[in-house]
Amino acid sequence: MSATPARRKVDALLQLAAGSTNMAAARAAGVSPGTIAIWKKDPEFAREMDALRQVVRREPFDAAAVMAAAEDVEERLVPPGPRVHEDGSVTVRVSIPSGTSPRKAERLTARAIARGLRAVREAES
Repeated sequence: MSATPARRKVDALLQLAAGSTNMAAARAAGVSPGTIAIWKKDPEFAREMDALRQVVRREPFDAAAVMAAAEDVEERLVPPGPRVHEDGSVTVRVSIPSGTSPRKAERLTARAIARGLRAVREAES
């Protein structure tokens, strides 16, 4: 099974939102139970789990709503790539966790800028 990290998280979230154990969620996502425990400590993952749990527990159960919510979660978990605008400007997203050293923050920013420059080159060709 080859799934994206976001898809694996969604698979785990669906299991956890339905009340399954970490072990069952890990099997569904193709990761270890320890990975599930780490993900559950992430505030973003916890927020997504709570939101998805509300959709799963609605009465009457609406499978289409659950799948739509899962797709929305996957979109939010996939980091957006660089975006080249019509005027030639580029938008890149840089995620710098709190407590990151200035040197590492600089490297993360430089990588995001490099991704933006590659996107411009690809858009021009």
